[in-house]
Amino acid sequence: MLVEFSVENYRSIYKKVTLSMEAITKNELDDHIIEVSRQRLLKTSVIYGANASGKSNIFKAFSFMKKMVLNSFKESQIGELILVEPFLLNSTGKDEPCSWEVIFLVDDVLYRYGFSAVRDHITKEWLVMRKTISRAKEIVLFERLGQDIKIHNKFKEGKGKIKDKLRENSLFISLLSQFNGLIAQKIVKCFSDSNLWAIDSSNPIHTTILLDNDVVPLDWVNEFMSKADSDIKEIRFNKKEIETDTKVNIPLTSSFFKVGGNKMFQLFLKSIHQFYDPEEGVLKEVEFDMEKQESEGTKKFYCLAGLLYTTLQRGGRLFIDEIENSLHPFLTRIIIKLFQDKDVNPKGAQLIFTTQNTLFLNKDNFRRDEIWFVEKAPNHSSNLYSLVEYKLPKGSTRKDASYAKDYIRGKYGAVPYVEYSEFVDLFKKSRDKTKNEQN
Repeated sequence: MLVEFSVENYRSIYKKVTLSMEAITKNELDDHIIEVSRQRLLKTSVIYGANASGKSNIFKAFSFMKKMVLNSFKESQIGELILVEPFLLNSTGKDEPCSWEVIFLVDDVLYRYGFSAVRDHITKEWLVMRKTISRAKEIVLFERLGQDIKIHNKFKEGKGKIKDKLRENSLFISLLSQFNGLIAQKIVKCFSDSNLWAIDSSNPIHTTILLDNDVVPLDWVNEFMSKADSDIKEIRFNKKEIETDTKVNIPLTSSFFKVGGNKMFQLFLKSIHQFYDPEEGVLKEVEFDMEKQESEGTKKFYCLAGLLYTTLQRGGRLFIDEIENSLHPFLTRIIIKLFQDKDVNPKGAQLIFTTQNTLFLNKDNFRRDEIWFVEKAPNHSSNLYSLVEYKLPKGSTRKDASYAKDYIRGKYGAVPYVEYSEFVDLFKKSRDKTKNEQN
């Protein structure tokens, strides 16, 4: 399970920010907590903030870290630049390393892993472990400074000449995983079990691929869609091999291409509807092209079907940017509750999402330590803080407070600093200017 994620000097984030999934408060929605190895961890977290505050950059930071961990060794080439994006709105950020760190709980052990990087090399990398049952002290399994790596005696998979294969632009953890290091593979699996859904991912390719690989049962997806009050009777898909003389690297986008080895396939996804006659009832079935003919909400719910199935079944993590986009609030609330329900989610799958919908912002939906805010500082960098940490003039936020009303009033920050009168003046000035020019 995810315990913490931290990032520093990445995009709009300059100073280190930390998203914690540790349960802090007591006597608040205890069913939202799962206790594992003496750790009280949250199953859901929600992030609020104004437009351009940097909410999405929290997810982009985790996505970048995941990509580096999974692919840096097998994809990077000597001399290839690392696509870091440091903070650019001060005089120092662009010259400083970007840094990422996660804490995962795996098999009664807390693993703290992180790295720092500039465009041409990894500057630092570290892996630390602590057994939770025995409450033992932390052990630094390895610590990297440039190409110099110090390895603990107990970390045998990092010993030997394997270090000689490490490139400046690749991660040691990725290298060890490729050579079957058991601990390294545990860390890498934590990232591979983390799925990210971005607001601009409006195509249903994710679930289709899972169906094609027999990861998700088609009958389950069909029933899932029917529960959402969809008029889709059935979903069908097929694929055909595309003839090509050369190997073409086509991304997995809404065109439904899938590359398998040296073969290339095109996936065809259809939604089946019933054609009615007022007197005779159902006459026939009609096929819709899922991508072109279904609504954005239907496509998003279908895509989430596969991600929800795999995450809740396996106990991974699901990050969703702007969860309410194209979805009815009722459906959004159901998705949230599925993760909070101990009967549906016994393995402690975690849902972390951003939203601007204040309908969810109340004490019946979330604990105070589940609610986070992103706000721009005076230097235009993004700050992240939780509701339970936010200090009011008369103390901390009460658990019986009206979170939504207080948030809209700007009590917790993380709202746009705008005045209606200024917009009125702007339009009046424009109208007056047009009149003067016409005269």
